[in-house]
Amino acid sequence: MVHIEKRFNDDQELSAQFLELVIYIYRDEGLSGTELTTKLEQAFLSGLRCQQPHIRQKFVEVFNSSIPRRVFERLLYITCSQNWELMGGHFWIKQCIELLMSVAVNGHTIQSASSLNLLPSASSIVSLADSQDRAHFATIMKMKEEPMDIEALDSNKEDDEIDIELGVASDEATQKESPKKEIQDPKQNLQTLLQRQAKFLENCREIKTVQYLGALSQLCHSSTDLSHILWMDLYPRIWKVLSEKQQQMLGAELVPFMCSGSHVGQKDCHPSAIHTFVESLALCVPPVPIRPSILKYLGRTHNLWYRSCLLLEQIAFDNAPSGLVKRGGASEYEFEPSGSNAPGQETLDGLCDLYSLLKEEDMWAGLWQKRSKFAETNTAIAYEQHGFFEQSQSSYEAAMAKARSDHNAGAASPTIIPEYRLWEDHWIRCSKELNQWDHLLEYANSKGNTNPHLVLESAWRVPNWALMKDALSQVELSCPKEMAWKVNLYRGYIAICHPDDHHLNMIERLVELSSNLAIKEWRRLPHIVTHIHVPLLQAAQQIMELQEAAQINQGLQPANITRSTSLHDMKAIVKTWRNRLPMISDDLSHWSDIFTWRQHHYQFIVNHYDAAQDQQNNHSMLGVHASAQAIIHFGKIARKHNLSGVCLDSLSRIHTIPSVPIVDCFQKIRQQVKCYLQMAGSMGKPELNEGLEVIESTNLKYFTKEMTAEFYALKGMFLAQTGRSDDANKSFSAAVQMHDTLVKAWALWGDYLESVFTRDKQINLGVSAITCFLHACRHQNESKSRKYLAKVLWLLTYDDEKSTLAEAVDKYCVGVPPVQWLPWIPQLLTCLVRNEGRLIMNLLSQVGRMYPQAVYFPIRTLYLTLKIEQRERYKSGEMTLSRSNSQVATTTSSGSSGQIMSPTTPGLVVPTTPEPTLSVTDTVSSGSTTLTATSTTTASSSASGRGSSSQSDAGPIRAPAPMWRCSRIMHMQRELHPTILSSLEGIVDQMVWFRENWYEEVLRQLRQGLAKCYAVAFENRASVADATITPHTLNFVKKLVSTFGVGIENVSNVVTTFSSAASESLARRAQATAQDPIFQKMKSQFTTDFDFSVPGSTKLHNLINKLKKWIKILEAKTKLLPKSFLIEEKCRFLSNFSLNTAEVELPGEFLLPKHSHYYVRIARFMPRVEIVQKHNTAARRLYIRGHNGKIYPYLVVNDACLTESRREERVLQLLRMLNHFLTKQKETSRRMLYFTVPRVVAVSPQMRLVEDNPASVSLLDVYKQRCNKRSIEHDAPIARYYERLLTVQARGTQASHQVLRDILKEVQNNMVPRGLLKEWALHTFLDATDYWIFRKTFTVQLALMGFAEFVLHLTRMNPDMMYLHQDCGYINISYFKFDIDDQSGDLDANRPVPFRLTPNIAEFLTSTGVTGPLTASMISTARCFVQPQYKLPSFLRAILRDEYITWHKKKQEEVNPGTEPSEMEGEQLITMVNKAVSAITTRLQNLATFEGAESRVNTLVAAANSHDNLCRMDPAWHPWL
Repeated sequence: MVHIEKRFNDDQELSAQFLELVIYIYRDEGLSGTELTTKLEQAFLSGLRCQQPHIRQKFVEVFNSSIPRRVFERLLYITCSQNWELMGGHFWIKQCIELLMSVAVNGHTIQSASSLNLLPSASSIVSLADSQDRAHFATIMKMKEEPMDIEALDSNKEDDEIDIELGVASDEATQKESPKKEIQDPKQNLQTLLQRQAKFLENCREIKTVQYLGALSQLCHSSTDLSHILWMDLYPRIWKVLSEKQQQMLGAELVPFMCSGSHVGQKDCHPSAIHTFVESLALCVPPVPIRPSILKYLGRTHNLWYRSCLLLEQIAFDNAPSGLVKRGGASEYEFEPSGSNAPGQETLDGLCDLYSLLKEEDMWAGLWQKRSKFAETNTAIAYEQHGFFEQSQSSYEAAMAKARSDHNAGAASPTIIPEYRLWEDHWIRCSKELNQWDHLLEYANSKGNTNPHLVLESAWRVPNWALMKDALSQVELSCPKEMAWKVNLYRGYIAICHPDDHHLNMIERLVELSSNLAIKEWRRLPHIVTHIHVPLLQAAQQIMELQEAAQINQGLQPANITRSTSLHDMKAIVKTWRNRLPMISDDLSHWSDIFTWRQHHYQFIVNHYDAAQDQQNNHSMLGVHASAQAIIHFGKIARKHNLSGVCLDSLSRIHTIPSVPIVDCFQKIRQQVKCYLQMAGSMGKPELNEGLEVIESTNLKYFTKEMTAEFYALKGMFLAQTGRSDDANKSFSAAVQMHDTLVKAWALWGDYLESVFTRDKQINLGVSAITCFLHACRHQNESKSRKYLAKVLWLLTYDDEKSTLAEAVDKYCVGVPPVQWLPWIPQLLTCLVRNEGRLIMNLLSQVGRMYPQAVYFPIRTLYLTLKIEQRERYKSGEMTLSRSNSQVATTTSSGSSGQIMSPTTPGLVVPTTPEPTLSVTDTVSSGSTTLTATSTTTASSSASGRGSSSQSDAGPIRAPAPMWRCSRIMHMQRELHPTILSSLEGIVDQMVWFRENWYEEVLRQLRQGLAKCYAVAFENRASVADATITPHTLNFVKKLVSTFGVGIENVSNVVTTFSSAASESLARRAQATAQDPIFQKMKSQFTTDFDFSVPGSTKLHNLINKLKKWIKILEAKTKLLPKSFLIEEKCRFLSNFSLNTAEVELPGEFLLPKHSHYYVRIARFMPRVEIVQKHNTAARRLYIRGHNGKIYPYLVVNDACLTESRREERVLQLLRMLNHFLTKQKETSRRMLYFTVPRVVAVSPQMRLVEDNPASVSLLDVYKQRCNKRSIEHDAPIARYYERLLTVQARGTQASHQVLRDILKEVQNNMVPRGLLKEWALHTFLDATDYWIFRKTFTVQLALMGFAEFVLHLTRMNPDMMYLHQDCGYINISYFKFDIDDQSGDLDANRPVPFRLTPNIAEFLTSTGVTGPLTASMISTARCFVQPQYKLPSFLRAILRDEYITWHKKKQEEVNPGTEPSEMEGEQLITMVNKAVSAITTRLQNLATFEGAESRVNTLVAAANSHDNLCRMDPAWHPWL
């Protein structure tokens, strides 16, 4: 059989004939039981998997008849009797399915297991209609009743498969019912349809389950995926049916079956049958007990990595005796000497091994922190986790010393052995990271403890090739499979480099072998790429460079060395190597692998060319320069990894090169000085002096001007830090004079001048500092100049009356490329509105000239906001005029509706004559007669363009200077880029169609009202019964009632000009609303419900109940609505838009600049717009196709509040900038720490485009969905909280802390259990890999968001703000704002919990996840942001400056409405911002301090997770969720 399968696997006929022969033997009575049948076993099995159904059928019959027809017997047969090895790599689950399916009971009619799969019948829909429609329907349907009954009886007997056909039928029926669609003769049509339906259902009764199951098992043969899914569903169900005794018998057989050697052949198959088998066992209830060591084996061998981890976690934490993992802080354990805890230890050992194999270092560390016996172990692990290998190594040595002394005192307990092993392994790892290969070689060779693997790894670096060769011959014999690629790599190393064993011809073969083995390994890893794949990605680079090294050596052969081509090829390889570097997140040992290997070859180049000195050209310099560069680069990376010892050590090696090129000397000294500077940050003065000494002792006469200038600049920085101010200034100016375009020197001088200026406040120093910073931004990449522009913006706060500093910016910004300003546009607009605005205009115009889109949207939104504010003031100032107008308006305004967003069409906004006092009047275009009356009070625009024939009703309003400046810039942009900007206007103009319906709008406002009420309720929790509504809320609700369905926004005056689409859409909506009978009915009910003259109606909790009732009514109504519409129905411009119309970039492309090739332009708007419930409103989801072919979803979100939206965008702007730092540091990039920041673009004051992920769902939605499953009200816990408080207060006492704790406990026991989120995740991510990766990413993202909330003092993270991306585990938080007190302006720093780590989240992340990755991520984030070179405080100042200007303006408006708010004083602004910045940096410094295993983060995590703190939180925050 084997021969036939191998040689004629395509020849169907031959194999068919052969199989016919085999089946003949098995069917022959006389031959059954003879040895022939056993010999043909393999042929028989290949018959069972034959792809020709008629042949397979015969084999299955024989197979079936030989085994008893009982499920249990067949399961035993599968596990005990059948040897599946002969199936080879075939997925034999298909055969098992067929065995089990064929024992189904014969006579059963088919039934559906769950009623959820059924579709409603045709007639059931009729009963949902209104009474008139029902009557209408009855008259059409004069039809005999029997079929209807059948349908009612039968509707629960459909199976999923048939449902699909049924669905088609009933859908047709429903469509025909609606009277609008009556075609020829509706009566006939419906009758025939319903008769057909009835007949179909009659036939369904005949179908038996067996038929269906048989067909299904046949289908499995053609699809492995289907059989996998089916087995996962089938096996756990069968297991449930077995009796307890049967389960025990089968369970005892399962484990030996799974780890039997017969399945080894399956381990390179994907999916392997064993993989499917174990996955299905994991779903069995009660669980099948599997030994930890076996789980570990299965995980590694059959690609069940994450499933084994999850099962081991379950064994270790869910049903473990509490002694297994210590929860508290006690460092010693008491063990009974008997091995009672051995199983627990075995579980934890298995788990630790899997974690370290999966490279989940943080999980591994989290687990060891709990189980280690020695405090030193914890310290060492914590240091190692954050890359402090020097301290870690000494801690491991200390632990070993302590153990040695303990051991001398008494016998060691066997349970400590794993810890001993850990010390050795990790001491070795630290030595590798510290580049101490000679120590390691010595250690690996020591007597009685030889470690050939380690010898092999260290010998080639030293290099000692003979020793390496010996080690390799030992390792080859005992090498584990997964390291086979490495052995072949090392063979290649020896073949090239061993002086007496030179075999260049072998390399090609070894490279291929090594690559294939590595690829084979890759296939054994999980299908989502994570840290476990990194070693193989690194291997790819090493294998590649083995091949290139062979090419270099080929070129150095005596025959080739004189050819010019070989030199050329060599140069190409050296250049490639210089550009192909590892990632910053790679371990230093990998960098050392790469660089050491290259060093050998650079040396070869030097030696060969030096030996062949007869030609006069100096080719050996190629090797020398490359060698020096590699040494310097390695030093630089060591410095970036915070290993300053390794850095200085590496740099000192440059002296081993005889003649170093001057440029390399310069780079070496530069790195050395930077290293001292970095050390000085952590250790203080002595390092500063050492660094200064290095510069002082350098002989500068060999260096170029540029290099000397940079030395002077660095020297200045050292002098400034040691407090020698004048010398520093001289040094800086010398540097800049020497080399005018040296960016670094300008920047350092600027830093120095800034510190002097903010201390002494001499304006000329400020001008100099600004000049320096702007010079520093002249020719740098944008990300580097960001911090300097942040400083420039902040320095403007110190300006005097004459605007001296603003003038300096205006004067010197000429050389700065506009791209540098892109991230700072919001800040520039703040400046534009303030006094310095006239000097900023020029700068903004320059940026707008290059990037029209980036400037146009923000400035347009600003212009309209200013206009609205101006109107407000004007209104409150001139009530009389508006009264006379309003009578005209009331007639139509009740019908008009919606927030009007689209401002002007291009012709309308811009004044024809740019004079600062511009008269803004109310205009009505003569064309739009329909809306004249409304427009008089609502439409406002400048008197020009189409509005020239306007009648002026309300007298001119003086346009303040900021508005004039905005319109000026917009005007200029329009002249330069007419097509782009008219397209932008067109796009925004059409977005008006994406406005909410009246009930969506009312619903949104009701939800806002409810949130406000909950906040008030929590403030008044001391007296629940007496709490009344605040005047603010009362006004809000009254306004809601008076404008029900028209929209508060329109009646108040947040309105802008009508352009064509806007007026049309408003008119249509007003008409539709007015005609809607439901609307009229609802409106009257609503008004009576919220009638505040009724006694008791001002009680807060009564109002809350009414709001909840109405929210439910309206939610039910929104559920019935269509979920999408076509864009062409309403927005012709959008649906016809293409790249030919104009080259418009995606919204938000310019929020952070990138390379110009990578900007994505809009190719078209996709035809369907969806209506989704997100961000507490009914948003419209628009899909945009980019010109790169990708589709980008955006939500169009309506916002009522103007200033708040800008505040949220400010936080996003800051997080976006922080992301840049996270990618630059080893520890943060290794953990993939990166804030998820969606793009948000305001297109008008009330409308934003928000980048969306359709797979994201808010935590509140998850919670609501789970509550529905449990059929409890999702806000029941909040109501319960206040009920409990009420009962306590009714007795006349105040609620004590204990009462609050009890409430939390009660909610957890009866309503929201701890495992809710975990249960959701398990249901959503059925595959263990998906679940694990989701959980891992979620942990890291939560750590980042918690960190941001705590450190930056942001508003508390409510569940409705927190969006989980189900496709990748990212979390983004919408509506984070700086939590500033309205009155005092301080950042709010006292909350019961520092960030959100509620019981449900902690349960989902597991305790290891919290002590491991969560804590580690927070520490490494904090450590990243405190790096002094990032200048975080300057970013905070630039952004908080805006925040406080907004805060001041809002406060002014509250105090005296109707007048223009005065500008915030510079002094006051500086003190408040500095106070806020210092509050933030203090918290940051606290989290970043890291001494051994103790960190402040642990304290925070404990506080966030503690019940005592959680129970003090507002119930609307859902502390139980």
